[in-house]
Amino acid sequence: MAQYKHDRFFKFYLRSLYQSKGETLQNIQVRNDEDLEIDFMFIAQSDKFGWQQEDLGLFDALMKVHPTIIIEHYSGYAQEKHIHKSITRKNLYWEPKQAELATTFKQAQQTAKYQQLSPESLQLIDNQNPFTWILTVNCSPELLELCGAKPHPEFGAGVYETVKLLRMGIVVIEQLEYSPATMWLKLLGNKESARRAFEGIEQLSPERREKNDTIRASLKYCVYLKDLPANSLSAEEQEFMKTMAEIDAWYDAEMDKAESKGEQRGKLEGKLESATRVIGVKFQGYVPSEQVTSQLAALNEQQLDDLIVGMFSWQTVAQMEEWLNLVES
Repeated sequence: MAQYKHDRFFKFYLRSLYQSKGETLQNIQVRNDEDLEIDFMFIAQSDKFGWQQEDLGLFDALMKVHPTIIIEHYSGYAQEKHIHKSITRKNLYWEPKQAELATTFKQAQQTAKYQQLSPESLQLIDNQNPFTWILTVNCSPELLELCGAKPHPEFGAGVYETVKLLRMGIVVIEQLEYSPATMWLKLLGNKESARRAFEGIEQLSPERREKNDTIRASLKYCVYLKDLPANSLSAEEQEFMKTMAEIDAWYDAEMDKAESKGEQRGKLEGKLESATRVIGVKFQGYVPSEQVTSQLAALNEQQLDDLIVGMFSWQTVAQMEEWLNLVES
């Protein structure tokens, strides 16, 4: 369950960082099995304003190695089984996707099935074949050797490239030297690394969107902030964290129940209950109308996560209800 909590933080954190630089996708189902979901995929869009206005140092450099990136995060030591599952997930995603793209391009170019696609079309298809970065707090030398991993010539200590066939790289977060260029990655490291990274991020200008969204994501999940000195947070932040910690504990308990029963329905109901409680905390005294209650009940897991994230920026009930109406339409 601890890894699951870190996974939730990781997904919200990466989406917060990269929503201004491209398309972010989460929980891509490649088979009807939670273990075979792709947690996070990023499709870079070079015209997005974030590339010019927001510098995330080494993290940005990693995200630029290929137009389509899969990110997997492990909050402890990466293991051989993690690498195998990562390769399997990617292949299960890519094989049907590749066939679909090839068919689409052949139809668009009126190319016979037995004819080769143009080099331009093949390059466009290859751009969608993801490169995977494994972000792990630690990794044994034996596993790196097994993967054929070598220190990456461009990115410095802690970043490894594997054989080209795998289309994969490994980042060992605890091997990264701490600096402003690495702190966005170090936030995903162990408690001490994350604490130092958060303190560095907290010193940035309050006008930086990525700083504010990182703090919101951290507050939401209370993964790294809860042990910071109380005087580093405002009274409002402390109270909010206390409430969110209670929600998170309750949520984890509900997830344990759902997992023990193998009930996907229980998982969805747990998220709905969490979202309802967050709404009550944000807009005290607010009583949802029948329409809002119905709209909330119709949301799927991803939409419920989006709703909770939105609660950090919405200032009025009207903003929340406008979002619900957009989703419904």
